[in-house]
Amino acid sequence: MGKDTRPYITVTNELFRHPKWTGLPNDKTRLYLVELWGHCNEFRTDGAVVKHVLHAKGAAVAKALIAAGWVETTDDPQLFLMHDYLSHQPSKVEIEERIADKKSAGKLGAHRQWHVKRNKQHPDCEYCRDGIV
Repeated sequence: MGKDTRPYITVTNELFRHPKWTGLPNDKTRLYLVELWGHCNEFRTDGAVVKHVLHAKGAAVAKALIAAGWVETTDDPQLFLMHDYLSHQPSKVEIEERIADKKSAGKLGAHRQWHVKRNKQHPDCEYCRDGIV
């Protein structure tokens, strides 16, 4: 079985012992922190979260995440930042590069299977035109 290609976030083993994690008031708040990291990854925000997303589970949850230091305020009252997000998660650029690399590898694999192995060049294939085997 191949490696899982679905989008993912990184969560380290020691997170669950971290004082900022254990200091959160409840599991609802802890789970929402992880959901916010997933949101930032899925929508490639580089850790930025707008107010209505931060407050989706209620003002008390948002306040708890800010008070604990997991979420930072900005000069814009509608925009928040996940603390140290880019130190632990891939950036928008890194995600898009990874996706482009996978697409390119897939195209090259198809070229090798359908053109190189069958010794048939195709005029619309960029790899055939460039003489890549």
